[in-house]
Amino acid sequence: MTQSKIKELKQSLNNEFQLIHELCLYVLSASQRTELIRATLSTLHAFLSWIPLGYIFESPLLETLLNFFPMPSYRNLTLQCLTEVVALNFGDFYNAQYVKMYTIFMKLLQTMIPLNTNIPEAYAIGSSEEQAFIQNLALFFTSFYKSHIRVLETPGENIAALLMGVEYLTKISYVDDTEVFKVCLDFWNSFVLELFEAHHNLDNPAVTANMMGLQQMPLLPGMVDGLGSQLMQRRQLYAEPMSKLRMLMISRMAKPKEVLIVEDENGNIVRETMKDNDVLVQYKIMRETLIFRELQMATNNFSSKYLVG
Repeated sequence: MTQSKIKELKQSLNNEFQLIHELCLYVLSASQRTELIRATLSTLHAFLSWIPLGYIFESPLLETLLNFFPMPSYRNLTLQCLTEVVALNFGDFYNAQYVKMYTIFMKLLQTMIPLNTNIPEAYAIGSSEEQAFIQNLALFFTSFYKSHIRVLETPGENIAALLMGVEYLTKISYVDDTEVFKVCLDFWNSFVLELFEAHHNLDNPAVTANMMGLQQMPLLPGMVDGLGSQLMQRRQLYAEPMSKLRMLMISRMAKPKEVLIVEDENGNIVRETMKDNDVLVQYKIMRETLIFRELQMATNNFSSKYLVG
């Protein structure tokens, strides 16, 4: 099927989706049949990434999904639906709904898996359904933070919920499962890089030059108040998670590239280059994450001296 035909069919379905939406909500609110509810959740999961946003945020859909989240029979399907929703990013219009959903989600999660739970151990001895739940949690947190972490960085209740979620994700990152770790590592790598670049890719070239040591000049008060305070607040917010991330990267570090010294057909001693494999790729990403984390801390110390001192 061509892309244009797929687009045409999706547009046609969008125009007629109101009836499907109403039917799904009716089933979820009125039915007691487990298989019918599961089939409805699976149907929603297939549609949520491309239906009009009003059907998601301007209807009882999110509230209904959150009601099903704590139920063991539906929690994985519900979590997959919620992950599709949080992966959407169409500007700031629905930020309030995302914050409300995340806050309710975290309160429910605490009753299901208390924060002091040994998640790697629970994963190791858990059933396939329970393991799938941890895998889906990793996808939910990483998807939400990639698209919407900034809306949670405002002072108040949101920050407590944000840091709790980051703590859950850190614990999940210790799970002895390669695919789960890859999901977590992909987020940690992009997140640390973004934090590091925030200190360097500043709009004002004078600040950039000063911070990079290319130019020694006094920073203007407005620059300190506007840029320095924001950088320091964000640095302080993630100081403890970044410290824990360092320990995670060290404890889970994949083995580095192997160096093989062999004798070629002419009797010369040469170095043999090994092709990249999954483990080596993982090592490179982890090394980069750890390096940027250390560079960020070094930059933080520099910032403290020159933006505050």
